[in-house]
Amino acid sequence: MAGSRLEMPVCDGSKRVCFRSRNLARNMEEATMGLGATIRQWQANWAQAHEFDALDKDQRDALARDIGVSAEMLPVLVARGPDAAAELPRLMEALSLDSEQIRQIHAALMRDMSLTCSGCTAAVRCRDDLAHGQASAHSAEYCPNAETLHELGATRS
Repeated sequence: MAGSRLEMPVCDGSKRVCFRSRNLARNMEEATMGLGATIRQWQANWAQAHEFDALDKDQRDALARDIGVSAEMLPVLVARGPDAAAELPRLMEALSLDSEQIRQIHAALMRDMSLTCSGCTAAVRCRDDLAHGQASAHSAEYCPNAETLHELGATRS
């Protein structure tokens, strides 16, 4: 390295150096893209929170009624963002449950489970278990939807 400038290995024609150069470049590009996506997500969340904060109590109550949640739950849902229940279909897949089929048959139940998932305080553990293939073994320990998911699995058999 010369000064504070990052110098990439030059592709000298040997496969090993060229491969490492391409991997380093790809990793740097992915990290930069990941940072950009994180910043854009933060900005979107910030804008949503401020938009929500601009609503008066009557508007918040009307919004809560329109989407069928309590006024107390509404700020939690806004704070967690639109992907707050993203773990639910992944967990259902890990438990060999077809989320789309269940949604078609039990739309209200899926909506309730999604709301429960959105307000869950164990989302980090859930994502970690899903990422490591451990969700089916451990989700009953922390998932507020565990009993319902278990019943859905039992009715499927």
